[in-house]
Amino acid sequence: MPERVLVALHGNFASAAWWADLLADPPTGWRVLAPDLPGFAGTPHTGEVSIPAYADWLADWLARQGVTRPVLLGHSLGGAVALEYAARDPGALSALVLAASAPLTGLVTPEENYPVLELLRGDPQLREMSLGALFPSRRPDNFPALVEDAGRMANTHYSGNARALAGWSVDPARLRGLPVRVLGGALDALVTPEMVRAQAAALGTGATVLEGRGHGFPQEDPAAFRALLEEFLAVLPRTVPRKVAEPLWAERSEKP
Repeated sequence: MPERVLVALHGNFASAAWWADLLADPPTGWRVLAPDLPGFAGTPHTGEVSIPAYADWLADWLARQGVTRPVLLGHSLGGAVALEYAARDPGALSALVLAASAPLTGLVTPEENYPVLELLRGDPQLREMSLGALFPSRRPDNFPALVEDAGRMANTHYSGNARALAGWSVDPARLRGLPVRVLGGALDALVTPEMVRAQAAALGTGATVLEGRGHGFPQEDPAAFRALLEEFLAVLPRTVPRKVAEPLWAERSEKP
């Protein structure tokens, strides 16, 4: 029986390296793909910095890979990208996994924090400290690589991604009928457990919050995360009706 495809999307200040454990040990019967989103980890980026623009890029990337009906896994900002993509055409996916995903109503960064975001651009020690705070229980083995990738993010993305998340939202009704798993970390100060549970409720499902873990819980405890992921993937049907809702891709006639 052919392998099914899970596409893992990283968050802000991140890269495909955040999914190293999942790529090395994918769920049985699944192929895992993890792209670097445009402007992250040194990849080129042109056009606007926005969640819709990242979703446009993802649609093109999936087409180039020949991937159809994947499960999308989105962490943090990657969760917003996954939600944006799914809301446009839920039938293009088999399911959605949201790991400490940006809330459905967006994620607002206080104005006084924007100068700090810009400082991160040129201060490696500050980047290391900021990323380290995302892993309160244990830094992943490849943490130095994660810090290095964060420093290779495009200059436009430091404040730009925060503005993009603040100005974005998605209607949960657009996702009706799509299997969704919502996960979070109990020690996450960025996407709090309350945000995670509210997101799950809006999507008509329950939330799983890992005790003693933070925003980077998939990397802090990859075994626990993989077990939760496999549990969800195991109950997905082999086929899902293609038309869950009318696709919205045609509504975006211009791409960055």
